[in-house]
Amino acid sequence: MPVYKPGTRVRRAGSWETVSHVSLRRNDLAVFLVGYAEPVDPMDLELEPTVFTTVRVHERY
Repeated sequence: MPVYKPGTRVRRAGSWETVSHVSLRRNDLAVFLVGYAEPVDPMDLELEPTVFTTVRVHERY
């Protein structure tokens, strides 16, 4: 599940936007973008790619 928090960069309709704030309305997630008064459906947003490692960790017994 994507994590939306203030300052997160998201892609909407081909342009990058910044999340202003997030709220729950009637059990629905509402994401507000900087410069927009109306909430955006989270299904219309793509998160900025994150950096992660694929290094295998060996467990000791």
